[in-house]
Amino acid sequence: MRGMPLLIQRQTLWWSLCLSCAIGLTFSSHGLGAGTLRVSHALEYGGAENLNPYDPNRFTPTIYFLYSRLVRPDSNDKPSPDLALAWSSNDEADQWRFKLRPNVTFHDGSAFDASDVAYSLRFLLDPKLDSPLISTLGIVDRVEIIDPLTVDIHLKQAHADFPVLLMDYRARIIPDGVGLSIRDSGIGTGPFQLAVNDPEGISKVVANPNYFLGPPGLDAIEIIGVNDANARMQALLSGQLDYVERVSPRLAPLFGGNPKFQIQRFATGDMNLIAFRTDMAPFDDPRVRKALRIAVDREQLINTAIGKGGAEIACDAPVWPGDRYRLHATCPQDQAEAKRLLAEAGYADGLSFDLYTTALFATGIPFAEVYQRQLSEIGVDVNIIVAPADGYYGDVWLTKSACISYWGHRPADQFLNELYRSGGSWNETYWNRPDFDQLLDAARAELDFEQRRAFYWDAQRILFEEGGSFMPFHYVNYRALSRDVENFDEIMEFAVRWYKISKAVQTDT
Repeated sequence: MRGMPLLIQRQTLWWSLCLSCAIGLTFSSHGLGAGTLRVSHALEYGGAENLNPYDPNRFTPTIYFLYSRLVRPDSNDKPSPDLALAWSSNDEADQWRFKLRPNVTFHDGSAFDASDVAYSLRFLLDPKLDSPLISTLGIVDRVEIIDPLTVDIHLKQAHADFPVLLMDYRARIIPDGVGLSIRDSGIGTGPFQLAVNDPEGISKVVANPNYFLGPPGLDAIEIIGVNDANARMQALLSGQLDYVERVSPRLAPLFGGNPKFQIQRFATGDMNLIAFRTDMAPFDDPRVRKALRIAVDREQLINTAIGKGGAEIACDAPVWPGDRYRLHATCPQDQAEAKRLLAEAGYADGLSFDLYTTALFATGIPFAEVYQRQLSEIGVDVNIIVAPADGYYGDVWLTKSACISYWGHRPADQFLNELYRSGGSWNETYWNRPDFDQLLDAARAELDFEQRRAFYWDAQRILFEEGGSFMPFHYVNYRALSRDVENFDEIMEFAVRWYKISKAVQTDT
């Protein structure tokens, strides 16, 4: 299987031998001793992944298992308690008080308290770390410790939805003073603790019996490096993985109709998109960027590249359909206007450019091919370059003038600030619009919901007219799981309650 590490190939033989020994399945009750869940990660950073949750090369999904947040998303994508039990703001929404959960310990046995919260926020905001979180949590001015279980977070400017920012999958709490050793130690308060850290092979976390919400329903989780989407599917089918995210809707019946598997389906903010660098020709001209977006029939692109029902149409703004700040706009194909814009920009005789993609994403290559065919209808020649999955984010993303990228689910404020705020470390289109930044600031500070939503709508309209992202859809996630996996929440991975999951274990009868 191309792109599969040697260790997972060796596991194929091990798994076949184990199957011949298995006689029966029993389902364990909630608690320790419920087997091992095997998950994958895509080696997006080519083996440079580390366990610092704030690092540009953070080791996802391992950080989900090791660390807790102050605030976590509930099943409706709204803030709910994690290490913070309650929160409130002053009248101006520029100071937020958080009451912390008592009797929580880190994996090394040390007690969690307000000093860890203050340290974590200072650490992630250190410019030397270059954390992508600065784009959103850079709004934090300082953290005031009121008592061991109370902190006041003072903001540089008002933010009426500040707890939403703390739901970020990377906004985890680490021990006071741990420093860069967190890259290897992985010490958190999460439901699992580190046993083996090997991003290019098989990493392992084991159940934390002292987890504050009770002992996990699994003994362990193995995190296996598989940098090819097709290889992940094969690993699931052969029993080397217990679930795979973002299964093509065309392949969903393969699992849904098989008694060995189960399928979950739910809307998400996940998306693949084409990022055009607005600081490089020809994409430095907003007329070109808009033409290359409106020339596409988005529904046809979804049906052909992904499969009918596999995504919902988006109009080049990242806010997902379930977000209360979503601008529910329409964006029909308009080839005549696309040709007019290109001619006005000096490309009446056509345009040619390179588009980079990769097999790292399940639909990365089909997306590029459908886009290529549709753009050829208006005289645009798209030269597809398939780059290796290993190291794609280091060699292509943020470097090439046009490439397909992937973004996981985020709330509106985080998406808009992380992708488009001037100077942001993950501003992949190099969008630099101080007036756009001011609009986002105004939205954050506005206490009236209707007016705040109007600001976010204005931001999304600007992105459709002038932005550097072609965002044609948000995925509907098809998650395929082994039949023996239980209590797996039908929500995005970063919101799953991992301690709840249990799994059938093989026993002799």
